[in-house]
Amino acid sequence: NRKHLHIVVDTFYGYDEESMDSETSSVASLRMDRTPATPDEDLDESLAAEESELRFKHLTREYQALQRAYALLQEQKGGVLDAEMEAKGHEQLQADAQRYKAKIEDLEKELALKGQDSRWVEEKQLFLRRNQELLEKVEKLENENGKLQQELQDSKDQNELLEFRILELEERERRSPPFNLQIHPFSEGVSALQIYCIKEGVKDVCIPDLIKLLDILGDNGNLRNEEQVAIIQASTVLSLAEKWIQQIEGTEAALHQKMMDLELEMEMFCKQKGYLEEELDYRKQALDQAYMQIQELEATLYNALQQDKVIKYGEPLDELQKDELRTAVEKLRRQMLRKSREYDCQVLQERMELLHQAHQVPPRHIFMHVVCVSCNQT
Repeated sequence: NRKHLHIVVDTFYGYDEESMDSETSSVASLRMDRTPATPDEDLDESLAAEESELRFKHLTREYQALQRAYALLQEQKGGVLDAEMEAKGHEQLQADAQRYKAKIEDLEKELALKGQDSRWVEEKQLFLRRNQELLEKVEKLENENGKLQQELQDSKDQNELLEFRILELEERERRSPPFNLQIHPFSEGVSALQIYCIKEGVKDVCIPDLIKLLDILGDNGNLRNEEQVAIIQASTVLSLAEKWIQQIEGTEAALHQKMMDLELEMEMFCKQKGYLEEELDYRKQALDQAYMQIQELEATLYNALQQDKVIKYGEPLDELQKDELRTAVEKLRRQMLRKSREYDCQVLQERMELLHQAHQVPPRHIFMHVVCVSCNQT
C-alpha cells in the first residue's frame, strides 16, 4: 500500500521520495556542517541567504503536493480504504509534516543567524566609516591649529612693529617743535602773488593789471631796446613768481593734510597706549592677587602637613619629601597662573570688542598686543 502511494505521487506530480530524502539530507548536512561566518565569508552571505530561501520554498511546494496527493487518493479509493492502510497513511503524513516542520524551523533559525551576521557586518562597516570620518576631522583640526599658530605669530610680529611705531612717533613728537600751519584759501581767478602781497602789507599793487601794463609797455616802439628787454623780463619774472607761489601753496596744502593724518594717527596710538597701560595695570593687579592666593594655599598646605602623622610624631621631612612638596607647590602655582591668564584673556577680548564698537579700531591686533605685553610682564 505504501508503495502504491509512492507510485501515484511520482506518476501524477513528479514526486520522488528518495530524491527528496537525499536533498533533505544534503540540507541537514549543510546545516550541521556550517560553521559561523568568518570575515572571509562575508561576501557569500547574500548568496547563502538566497539559497536557503529557495530550499524553503521548494519544501513548502513539496508539502502542498503531498496534501494534494493524499486528497487525490481519497477521491480514487472512494473512502473505502481499510483501517490499517488509512492509519499508516495518516502516520506517514504526520511524520512527513513533523519532518517538514522541523526543516522549516531549522531554515528559519539559519535565516535569523544570517540576518544577525549581516547586521554585524553593517555595524562593522558603519564603525569603519565613523572612524575614518573622525581621523579626517582630527587631521583637519590639526591643520587649522597650525594655521592659527601661524596667524598668532604674525599678529605678534605686527604688534611689535606697532609698538615700535608708537615709540618712534612719540620720539618725533618730543623732538619736533609745535607746528601751526594755517592755509588761507583763495577764490578762483585771484592771483596767488596778489594774495601774498596783501599778506605782506602791499595792498596798492594789482598784479594782473601790472602784468598787462608790462605787456603793453613791452610792445611800445618808442622805448629803447634795453627798456623793452627789462620790461619783458619783469613780466616774465612776475609770471614765474606767480606759478612758483601756486606750487608752494599746493605743497603746503599737501603737507597740511599729511600733518593732519599724522596727528590723527598719533591720537589713535595715544588712545591705544593709554588703554594698554590700563590693561597692563589690571593684569598686574590680577597677578598680585594670584600670588596672594598662592601664598595662602602654601600656608594652608604647610599647616596640613604640620598636622600629618609624620610631623605629629616629631619626625623631620627628608630631602625627597621636601622636593615633592616644592614640586606640588610649583604645580599648584602654575595652575593658578594659567587659570588667571585664561580668565584675563577672556575679559580683555570682551573689552577689545567694546573698544572696537566705540572707536572703530580692529580689535584683534590690539588684543594680541595686550596678550603679548601681559605675557612678557608675567
